Order: sequence, then structure tokens, then C-alpha cells
Amino acid sequence: MKSHLISLVAAAVLAVAPFATAHAAPPAEVQDFLGHAAASADAKLAAAGVNLAGQPVKVRATVGSDGRLSGLSIAESTGSRDTDAAVEAALKRLAVGPVPAQVAGRKVMLTLGQAPIVQAKAR
Repeated sequence: MKSHLISLVAAAVLAVAPFATAHAAPPAEVQDFLGHAAASADAKLAAAGVNLAGQPVKVRATVGSDGRLSGLSIAESTGSRDTDAAVEAALKRLAVGPVPAQVAGRKVMLTLGQAPIVQAKAR
């Protein structure tokens, strides 16, 4: 679970590039929102029975001030048209909660279904 969360946060950090300046990291509020949005999307996919089978998919959408995603589209395919269509259908009415002012009305990209990062300790 921890490693899956780490991969979600990493994906979210990559999605906030438009918010970053050359030397500043995106605000923590934006990073938290994008991490929560990716986790909400993954949970909705699981509830809808969409199994990405370790094939990540990137989706692009506009975040409304009400927390709903609109104009959702597949930015990077899973490689399966059926799975991509199921992802779009499952996330069509996704609401991701309170939206930071910096994100409202902007396009974001979320990476979903990433395989957990495996970590090993050196002996």
C-alpha cells in the first residue's frame, strides 16, 4: 500500500509541471490534491471492475471548481482499446473533492494503475 501511494504521488508530481517554475516545486496543496485525485480515480476503476493488469494509463482532464473532472481523455494508452474505453467510462463523472485555486479550470494529467514500486533493503 505504501509503495503504491509513493508511485501515485510520483505520478502526481509529474503532472504538476505546469505549476512549477524553474526553481520552485509545486505547492504542497497542489501535490496533495493530485495525489488524492489519482487515488480516487484508481479506487473508482477498482469499484467498476476495471483491471489495468499492471498497465499504467495516463488520463488528461480539466478540473472544475466543484472538483469534477471534465473532458477526460486517454493521454497514454494501456495498449488495449477495450480497457481504455472502460477507463474513460468509469471516470466520466469522477469528483475528486475540494480543489485548490491554482488547479481549478486547469488541465491535469494523472497516471493510474502503476505497479507498486518494489524496494529491497541492503544487507
